[in-house]
Amino acid sequence: MFDLVFVVGVAAGLALALVGVGAWRRAVYVFRLEGQIPQVLRVLSDAVSAGLSLKGAVESAAAPALRPMRDVLRQVLSLTEVGGLTVEEALWRVAKEIPSPNFRRFALIVTEAARSGARFPEVLDVAARSFATVVEFRQAVASQLRPYVALFYAVVAVFAVLADVLVYMLLPQLAQLTASAPTQQGIEPVVLEQGDVIRVLYISGFVSAVVGGLIVGRVVYGGPRAGLVHAGAAAVILAVGLWAPQWMKF
Repeated sequence: MFDLVFVVGVAAGLALALVGVGAWRRAVYVFRLEGQIPQVLRVLSDAVSAGLSLKGAVESAAAPALRPMRDVLRQVLSLTEVGGLTVEEALWRVAKEIPSPNFRRFALIVTEAARSGARFPEVLDVAARSFATVVEFRQAVASQLRPYVALFYAVVAVFAVLADVLVYMLLPQLAQLTASAPTQQGIEPVVLEQGDVIRVLYISGFVSAVVGGLIVGRVVYGGPRAGLVHAGAAAVILAVGLWAPQWMKF
């Protein structure tokens, strides 16, 4: 039979992961999209220098681009063909739907430079260098913060192992010592129930996992909600780690 706290904990962990998966996927999507902006700007600059129009340049950039930038550029081209919009209008409309200030800056630079018509390739080259600096900085920061996600799971695993040692090794020995100890003046020692200890440890670990996940989301992904994916996963891992020895007749 499954413990009620185990069932509730696993369900709560899965619910947390479902709540946070959208924010987590959005953060990953934006990070990848912004990382491809400098490459697209360079391709647009080369295409415009070769005499192509802005639409032709976008078509040239969409062909070799990686996802998700390829999908975004194809959406822009689709709006120009089906919706009857200009490339500038379509690019700006798409930019408003993407939760990325850097992509909106990219769209603003391209549209304003195209409308001005003066030194369009040079403007794109300068913008590519500027965005490359920003992207390199963000990637360096992300590489430094990524180990904190692994550290979060390591802390959860250590907590589960220590809790198992306490509950399944030390607690039975303590119960034996308590049972063999002589009672004095009618005072009987209290024996801690294994199930109660597991529940208390899991509740405290669950709260710590949620708080830690929110911190990881804020620091690594820029929003606490994205960290709920890790909080939910940690809650499930903790529940399995605490109750698994009991199922295996440890």
